[in-house]
Amino acid sequence: MTASRTRPYAARARRALSLIPALALSGLAGCVLTACGSVPASAPLTIAVTGSMAEPAPWAPILEDLAVRHALGAADPGDGTVSVVVSTDPEVAEVDLTPMRDESEVEQDPGTARKKVLERVARLRSALTVNTPDADGLDLLGTYRRALRSTPAGGTIVLVSSGVQTVDPLDVRTLGWNVDVAAAVRELRGRGLVPDGSGRHVEFVGLGIAYGTQPGLPLPAAKRITALWRAVCVASGAASCTVRGDDVPLLPSASDRPVPVVPVAATPTSCTGTFVVPESVSFASDDATLLPGADRYLKPVANSLRGCPAGRVVRITGHTAQVGSGASGFPLSAARASAVRDRLVSLGVDPGLIGPVEGVGSTRPVVDNMPGGVFAEPLARRNRRVEITVTTKEGPDPS
Repeated sequence: MTASRTRPYAARARRALSLIPALALSGLAGCVLTACGSVPASAPLTIAVTGSMAEPAPWAPILEDLAVRHALGAADPGDGTVSVVVSTDPEVAEVDLTPMRDESEVEQDPGTARKKVLERVARLRSALTVNTPDADGLDLLGTYRRALRSTPAGGTIVLVSSGVQTVDPLDVRTLGWNVDVAAAVRELRGRGLVPDGSGRHVEFVGLGIAYGTQPGLPLPAAKRITALWRAVCVASGAASCTVRGDDVPLLPSASDRPVPVVPVAATPTSCTGTFVVPESVSFASDDATLLPGADRYLKPVANSLRGCPAGRVVRITGHTAQVGSGASGFPLSAARASAVRDRLVSLGVDPGLIGPVEGVGSTRPVVDNMPGGVFAEPLARRNRRVEITVTTKEGPDPS
């Protein structure tokens, strides 16, 4: 844990303790220790990235959301600092997003504070995407260990990585895509290589999303990678382990260090079920033209559908987010559903297999992206999607 990272929290603790004798006379000493319902100061935040050339540049809207929320919770100078760990590099960068009114006082006006934080976010994005690993390979386990050393207990670590590790002890080339997750973690524990995550909250972003030199992962392989790292996190004793499904834009990495390619065989997927094509990596804003990144989701589906037995039917449904104006989004959602159908056909799917293609606008949200009547972009991204549902012809209508 670096001195610069701990100083604001240690200073705050000393100030609080110095007040206890005086407050005890008025019966308020307990309030210092419990905060008496006041807004707590921002807990430490570390964003750690593997940053290899075999995955997208480590930046996503969710990272900005988390960093802004962290900085807006600052109570003292330096509280809004974000520690940045790039792979296993020894140096930890510190990006201070604290909204300061002057050299010594944190801005208290919410609107002004947010504006000041947003003006500084570009520094964080640069630190995450410009700095690159100083060693070959992709080592998420080592990156996790470095992040833990840089984060005090009670803090949050956000790990941004595809999870396709190419170094011992979790080299996917050795483990294989059908890795026995429980056995892999037992071996890791037996070798004393499980890091100590006690007291830290851990969130993963981008698991299973390969790019650049690494072929894209079929959905079963991506799910197994996700399960592996969730299990490693749990084994480390972290206070919480969260795998975020937020989209990661497919932007080229700045790294030029070679990363071993993990061969990806064609993995069969089920001929029943629902596949979700996220809007943010498949369509430009308010547009129904598919982006190149959509094929990461559509090719495995097309490969599966081409091998399905007779008697299957595919229903393609477009969805949009709820908006304050009450606009339904029916035309856009229908156009996107049609674009997905056309792409599946161009990838070799029999047009006769495809049944209803429709847009339902915002009538079937996954989550309420207008909590309290206020539009929430992170939630809205979950509602913007195209669903491909495969059933038997005699099966019930999935709607």
